[in-house]
Amino acid sequence: MILGTDEAPAGWGAPVAYDPAMRHGLRDYLPDTVIGWHFDGTLPNGDFAISHTDLLSGDPERVARVRPQP
Repeated sequence: MILGTDEAPAGWGAPVAYDPAMRHGLRDYLPDTVIGWHFDGTLPNGDFAISHTDLLSGDPERVARVRPQP
């Protein structure tokens, strides 16, 4: 699962150290900071979502499975 935002406040997430040999053009598209969570067990197949506010708060409990509407 990949979630991202361009609006994270200063101090949000952990800094990422990329290989210095990485092309600068590629580096421009990668995040400076990230957050991650480890989910135990098997997750159901499907789409997952989190509100922007909950993403910024770093609360993995707010990730929800989005089910298709009939």
